[in-house]
Amino acid sequence: MYKSFKINNFRCFEKLELPELERVNLIVGKNNVGKTALLEALFIHCGAYNPELALRVNAFRGIEVIKVEFTGWAEAPWDSLFYNFDPSKSVEITGQNTIAGTRRLKIKALNKPEDMKKILYVLKPKFPQAKEAPNVYGPESGRTELAKILEFNFEQKGLASKSYLVFDQKGPRIEPFPPSPPFPAFFQASKIKIPFKEEAERFGQLEIKGKVDVLLNALKIIEPNLKRLSLIMYSGEPILHGDIEAGRPIPLPLMGEGMVKLANIILHIANAPGGVVLIDEIDNGLHHSVLTKVWAAIGEAAREFDVQIFATTHSLECIIAAHEAFSQSKKYDFRLHRLERIDGKIKTITYDKNILDTAITSELEVR
Repeated sequence: MYKSFKINNFRCFEKLELPELERVNLIVGKNNVGKTALLEALFIHCGAYNPELALRVNAFRGIEVIKVEFTGWAEAPWDSLFYNFDPSKSVEITGQNTIAGTRRLKIKALNKPEDMKKILYVLKPKFPQAKEAPNVYGPESGRTELAKILEFNFEQKGLASKSYLVFDQKGPRIEPFPPSPPFPAFFQASKIKIPFKEEAERFGQLEIKGKVDVLLNALKIIEPNLKRLSLIMYSGEPILHGDIEAGRPIPLPLMGEGMVKLANIILHIANAPGGVVLIDEIDNGLHHSVLTKVWAAIGEAAREFDVQIFATTHSLECIIAAHEAFSQSKKYDFRLHRLERIDGKIKTITYDKNILDTAITSELEVR
C-alpha cells in the first residue's frame, strides 16, 4: 500500500507530493487542477515496467487514435505526458510502499541519435559482437527520424530494469517484453464504458472466491429488493442480471447508472487483492442519499480484499458522506487530498479526520 507519492514533470505537475496516504484517498480540487492526471500517474507507477501504459492513459480520456509521423517537427504520441509538453525533461514518479519500499520510475523520450545508439543492442540484438553498435538512426545513415522511442527506467531495492516503447517502420512494439506488474491495478475512467465481457469475467472470479455476497449487499444499498445476481446471455453478450422479483431477472444496465457504477467499483476491488483501484468521478450516477452507505461498502470491501483506493470528485456531498462513513467505521482509514493552484504551482492540502471534521462543521470550502 502506498504511504507517499511524488511526481516530477508529469502532465500539469512540475512537482507534486502526497506525503500522507491512507487505504482510501479522495482527491478534490477545481477543474483542470490535475485530479485525473494524478490517478494516471499512479496507474503508470503501479504498472511499473510497462511503457504501453503511457498510451493507455490517453485512451482513458477518449484519445485512442495514434498517428506517428517521422519528421523533425511531429509530436510523439506520448508528448502530452510531459510537463508543458516538453519531452526534453524526464518524468519521475516515486512511490513509498509498505511492502516494496521505495519504487522509482523514470520516463524519458529518446529523440536524439546518440540516445538511440545507446539502446541499439536492445533493439538490434543481431550485433552482439560489434565493439560499437552501428548507428542505424544516426545522421550519417540518413535515418535520423525513423524511430520514436520512450524509455521506462524502473528502480526498486537496488535493482533496475528498462523497457522501451518503440515506434518505427516496423510499427509499435515493446522491447524487451516487460514482466508482470508488481501488484494488480485497475483504472475506472469516468467516460469509458466497461465492456460487458470484462464485467462478466470479474463476476466469475468473485463467484469462484465465494464472495458474491459482497457485491450483492453493496447493490442492495441502491435496490433493497435485489435478491440475487446472475450472468445471462443477452443479445449475444454475457450481462450481469439482478433478480428483484419482477417476474424475470433484469439486466443491470436497465436498473440504472448507479447500479452499474457501484457494481464496477466493487468488482474492481474484489479482483485487485493487495493492489490499487483508481476511480475517476466516483459519485457519478449515485444519488446523494445513498453516498454514506456506498462509502461504507467501499471501505469494507477495500479492507476485506486489502486494496488501496484513489478516487476523485467535485461534490461536497460526496466528501461529507465519505467522512461520515469512515467516522462510523471501526477505523478511520480515509484521507482527503485537495489539489490547489498556488502561485502558479499545484500543491496538495491533506485533511485528516480532525481537520476535515472542523472544516465541514465550520462550512469551509474543501472541494
